[in-house]
Amino acid sequence: MRTLIVNPNPIFDRTITIVELVPGAVIRALDVELTAGGKGINVARVLRALGRPAPMVIPVGADDRARYESLLAGEGAEFNVVEVPGGVRTASIYLEERSNRVTVVNDAGTEMAMSDWARVRDAVRGRVTSGDLVLCMGSFPPGLPTSALGELIDDVHTAGGQILVDSAPQWLAASLTHRPDIVTPNLDEAEAAIEGEAAHLMDSGDLAVEAVRPRAERAARTLCDRGAAHALVTAGSAGVAAADASGVTWEPAYPVQAVSTVGAGDSFVAGLSFALAQSSDDGGQADWGSAVRFGVAAAAASCELVRAGGAKDQRIREIFADLSEHHGFGAGANVSRVHVTAGMVPT
Repeated sequence: MRTLIVNPNPIFDRTITIVELVPGAVIRALDVELTAGGKGINVARVLRALGRPAPMVIPVGADDRARYESLLAGEGAEFNVVEVPGGVRTASIYLEERSNRVTVVNDAGTEMAMSDWARVRDAVRGRVTSGDLVLCMGSFPPGLPTSALGELIDDVHTAGGQILVDSAPQWLAASLTHRPDIVTPNLDEAEAAIEGEAAHLMDSGDLAVEAVRPRAERAARTLCDRGAAHALVTAGSAGVAAADASGVTWEPAYPVQAVSTVGAGDSFVAGLSFALAQSSDDGGQADWGSAVRFGVAAAAASCELVRAGGAKDQRIREIFADLSEHHGFGAGANVSRVHVTAGMVPT
């Protein structure tokens, strides 16, 4: 199984380390790091670390193309840029030393015309073959109707591929009638999609497992009822609800000393897709339980580092081995918690 990543609305991640975020104050940064960002870029980082690079199709604004490509090339990423008008938006990520709290504010981005989206679809169609897994990661640029995602899903299915969707609630909701193979929203995004709302804040990450588990399981079942073949609803430091036609299961999170949870959901997708591709390569049926645990391991490893998608191969495999050894015995039930405030999710 080959993996292809589509990142419709890329971003510059500007990570700003400060002592403390004080509303209304003038604050001096301790450190600033600029990286190429976006959910798909984060996934690609983890897959490269695992030794399974995945090419990306990315529409990049002409104003910032040179800088964005330089950042991607510097990481060793494999990518195909579709140049579009405008620039690349910015995510301001505030990392507080005093509390380890992370606050993320994402720009919306430059509007995209349907004619430009058609060129992105052409680039994807030119790469997808039967049996491939396409990961459509992140928000879509302003100006596009939600039908744009449905068109992409249909393109992938026509080519004989499968598609995973991780996008904003209104886009996720609209995609369900096109029967995506896998959807991976966080709990707030899943509930917003089901209720027909927009998710501007993610605030369930601090709630105890007994509060979020029934909500996540209910959301995962509902997403499958509405068209998704597999729905994986991540609930931060509590765990993941996984549903398909046979029912719903729960995988607890793994306890780590979290430095930043930014990109943890993207690392989950990377781990999940890696395990599914490995199963396909080995000629066997997908082991969804094992794949979800590998995703949990990747997400946990990601939380130990500042850079989104920065999880390392050895650490992911260490956590996965521990999860597998203790599966069914409550591993990860006692999870450390970090406060996360995320604006304009997802990226």
